[in-house]
Amino acid sequence: MKRLGWLLLGGLLVFGYGYVRENPKQKLLALLKHLPQAGPTNAEATRIGPQATPEPGAKATVAGALASWMHKEETSAPERSPGKPHPSDHIAASPVGSTNSILHKTFAVTTLTKFSFEIPPHAASPKLHGAFRSFVQQAVQSSDDSGNVDFLVLNQQQYADLATGRQSEALFSAESTHDQEVNLGLPVSQDQPQKYYLVFRNSSAAEGKKLVQADFTVDF
Repeated sequence: MKRLGWLLLGGLLVFGYGYVRENPKQKLLALLKHLPQAGPTNAEATRIGPQATPEPGAKATVAGALASWMHKEETSAPERSPGKPHPSDHIAASPVGSTNSILHKTFAVTTLTKFSFEIPPHAASPKLHGAFRSFVQQAVQSSDDSGNVDFLVLNQQQYADLATGRQSEALFSAESTHDQEVNLGLPVSQDQPQKYYLVFRNSSAAEGKKLVQADFTVDF
């Protein structure tokens, strides 16, 4: 009886070994099928996150919004605001043929006689042109020194100094003359008008009044 049991056990072992040996692949797949499937860990789930499925037309909407934003940025970019210009930036060329007569008359000079004129803004190269003759009041014409006068061209500050008795330079001066021609380039006027003075001064007032015949123009 005991011997029969051992024979039965040995037969079952042989049969099982043969069954597994003939179908190893199928048996392995069956075992794997029943194993639990491992899902992603919490860390992986947090890192990956849910994948949202884009709705139809979402790509076109995003692309259109991006293009609109880029176009808006280009068109709305502020232009560079220029800094405050220097006065010399306003200098402009003088118009051709802009000549003004500033003095054309005969007048008497007892001690001092002045005439003012202005150069407008933005005049790049203003010029004063003219001539005068002077003589004593009793004579219609004079070519001697009895009709001598002093002649000055002054800017506004220089004239203020002269009027208050302070020493000052002049843009142009001619002393003790009775026949004088003048061709003088004046400073650039930049962005403000500039005022100037023609001054005739009787250098020998004791001899009486002097008559001056003057003709002056200015180009700008």
